[in-house]
Amino acid sequence: MNIFPKISRNFFVCSCRAMVAVIVLLTVAGCRDRSAIGDLADSFKPSGEEQVRELGIYSGKDRVGDLRLGRMNGTWQGTDKVVQLSERVHFRLSFRGDRFSVTSSQSSWVGEGMDLMASIGSMDFGAGSWETRVLKVGEGNYEREQVIAGSRTRDRLSVPAGILISDVLPLYLENAQLEKHAKLKLGVFNMTLGQEFPLTLEYRGATENGRLFSVSYWGMEEKLWIDDSGMVIREEMALGVEARTPEGNDQSGFLALETILSVTAVPGKGIPMDLGDRDEAVIMLQGSFRAPPEGRWQRVSASADGTVVTLTKPTIPSRDLRQPDMTLMPDDVLGLDLDSPRIRELSMKITGSLEDPWEKALAIGRWVNSEIGKSMRECFSALQVLQTGEGECQSHSLLTVSLCRAAGLPARFAYGVVYLPDREAYGFHTWVQVHVGDWVPIDPTLGNFPAGVDHLTLAVGGYQDQFRLFPFIMGKGGWRIKMQNAGHRTQNTE
Repeated sequence: MNIFPKISRNFFVCSCRAMVAVIVLLTVAGCRDRSAIGDLADSFKPSGEEQVRELGIYSGKDRVGDLRLGRMNGTWQGTDKVVQLSERVHFRLSFRGDRFSVTSSQSSWVGEGMDLMASIGSMDFGAGSWETRVLKVGEGNYEREQVIAGSRTRDRLSVPAGILISDVLPLYLENAQLEKHAKLKLGVFNMTLGQEFPLTLEYRGATENGRLFSVSYWGMEEKLWIDDSGMVIREEMALGVEARTPEGNDQSGFLALETILSVTAVPGKGIPMDLGDRDEAVIMLQGSFRAPPEGRWQRVSASADGTVVTLTKPTIPSRDLRQPDMTLMPDDVLGLDLDSPRIRELSMKITGSLEDPWEKALAIGRWVNSEIGKSMRECFSALQVLQTGEGECQSHSLLTVSLCRAAGLPARFAYGVVYLPDREAYGFHTWVQVHVGDWVPIDPTLGNFPAGVDHLTLAVGGYQDQFRLFPFIMGKGGWRIKMQNAGHRTQNTE
């Protein structure tokens, strides 16, 4: 089966979530989403007028979005003095004639000593939205609640002492007393991701546009200019995007995702055009990146020239060994909608009288591939995918994981890159691993059952684990893949 035309047509569909998320998170450092721990906004009482900064977001000469920054003093629950920081980002995006918007908003309440009291916000990708709230419940402890299309989860987060929370970074920059060109390496905790990441901060001195800072994280650099009131007046982001004061003759436009491809695609050297049909591939990863995970079909080792990854064409266990390990199926993924009668009924309808685990997984993967359209519309729940009838690879994988689990098959997300022969590069992508006696990768977007050695896995797990791709997507100095050896061409297993 020739999969190359499919890959070419659907690449941006496959990588939409990762690419767009990068841009939004670059603009809204530590973007928060919204749900219902309580009516947190009512706990804040303003004591003065709000300072507002309106900036345009530009790609070249085109204004492709808007950034609104707000700041207001007040009290929290009538006692603690706090600063309310608010941000709203609106992007206009396009892909081959399809135009859509991404909107993100956030409000954070920060007390004295840069103590985060609470945070709420929202992110909307058109077809679906993701909402979260965070509330302080003790010293360094927070309660987090996330809602995706009716699916709700609540957990606790513990922030280590001495770690800066990303919400308070604007206040930190305002109060930082640094000498010119002084560099600080900080640990920053992101509440949305629930994890810490390293950040390097450099103060580059006062300019006519305000104090200039360089902020580097996830292997990428931003430049920010801050005025005496602590407000951002200009920001240079990755991917050639910047926020600045609107100009008199703005040319309204859309940010083309094709532009993002040229920056984020990973160069490949010496890769055979029929890589997906090979039984084995040994590749060398060179440049700045995190080491990819090891798995049944992916072995990783270090060498003097880089990281060597040996990929093996997955094989399906024999029928007598196709026993799913049910301990591998925790309900830990937002948006699966496993309690929905529609999901359970559809899973049963697709699998019918099938009893063999692999045949069930194959039937589900093929159904998603044929019945769910390919578009840039990102969905955050399985029901949203069914309602819209389309989506990109993240949406296809979400529905596939949901239907597999409803059929009693452990399934999880696989995030990584897939080789694009027509571009001689690897593009970021999402697919599924299903346990049928062993973890076997399937790609419901591109129709690969199983997925071949042209798929390099960079992260596995739940929905939130996709953010582990950021150090790869924005790897400082770039990274590349070089073919060391390719095995024989084999027939695709159906």
